[in-house]
Amino acid sequence: MNPESLIRVTVCVNRKLGTTEDEFNKYWAYKHGPLATEWLQRNGIIRYVQYEDFEAAFLDPHYLKVIQPDEKNLIDMDTISVTIGAEYVVIDDGKIVKEHAREQNPEDQKVEQPLKDKIILITGGASGIGLSLTKQCHAQGAKVLVSDIRTTPSFETFASSKPNILYVQSDVTKWSDFDKVFAACEKKWNDVPDFYGICAGLFEPPFSHFWNDPEENGYKQVEVNVSHPIKLTRLAMRKSLGRSKKSTAPLYCATKHAIIGFVKSLKDTEPLTGVKITTICPGLVNTPLFTSDKASQFSFAESKALSPDLVAKHMIDLLQKKEYVCGTMLELSMTGPRLIPEWNIPAPEGEGTGQELQAGEMMKALLGPIEASLAKEKGTSKL
Repeated sequence: MNPESLIRVTVCVNRKLGTTEDEFNKYWAYKHGPLATEWLQRNGIIRYVQYEDFEAAFLDPHYLKVIQPDEKNLIDMDTISVTIGAEYVVIDDGKIVKEHAREQNPEDQKVEQPLKDKIILITGGASGIGLSLTKQCHAQGAKVLVSDIRTTPSFETFASSKPNILYVQSDVTKWSDFDKVFAACEKKWNDVPDFYGICAGLFEPPFSHFWNDPEENGYKQVEVNVSHPIKLTRLAMRKSLGRSKKSTAPLYCATKHAIIGFVKSLKDTEPLTGVKITTICPGLVNTPLFTSDKASQFSFAESKALSPDLVAKHMIDLLQKKEYVCGTMLELSMTGPRLIPEWNIPAPEGEGTGQELQAGEMMKALLGPIEASLAKEKGTSKL
């Protein structure tokens, strides 16, 4: 043990004329302090800090009435020099400090499970909301496992030369493909996902359309929009329990009443499974799902539609922030986010919710293709 005592030197300086306190503090923390670190380390300095001035403390009535009079019994008040307040540390325990906790974004302090260095599985991650989620998660330092039936040029351009993005071709209606996805994840990163972004979805495609009714062996749209989120949630529970880890799975819900009921039913299960399950319910979203025919039928207007990036941003909040507990249902419209209560849910309001449209014109556009399909079926049944 070194028997020598540490020597502390405090230097009191005045700010340069015309420099504000905020300018002084930040310049010292991010320019002058780092500039001096190598020289200080070389000369045996183990801690170098700046104390921010905090004059308001000496204007406190309790200080003026109680503490200051007592100080005169001990201190020569004419020669006193005081530093008080927060510290900017640039060398601590002989090591250079590059980040200052007091400069943290308050939003970061709400994060319960940061994405950085964690694995997220995103179904439908090559286009639309899923692609936006892929980009934002990668930007936060996550390892992104993308499961999609095919890639897109936009995804290929973004994912090119990024080792922390892994694409696995898969069909979410084939549950055996999930085994392939998890196997690829464990092969690359020797672990299972920490987060699940369930984004794959269909919106009235020609091959799976309730009113046109082209299918004979089940509804593909139900398999993608309902069965796949439910099955993947169950797999997330199993994988997380197998590795004794906590996971989060926000489900993308677009007019999927079954998913709302599913998430509600699991609101108390996190202590048992280790998986926090939430859902986001956006209004109209400007994605490739809105083809020209659907735009007309569903009164789609780009000016009243949410961007995929905005929806993905709120999905990341559901993933990370502790304020969104298991069972949270987050509605998102042009007016902003709203937590959906369990019962007595008021109708959404504002642009993009349909409430602002003329009911007669909206219903005429919506029902037109349906009425055309039904008209073809009239009188076609034979005894």
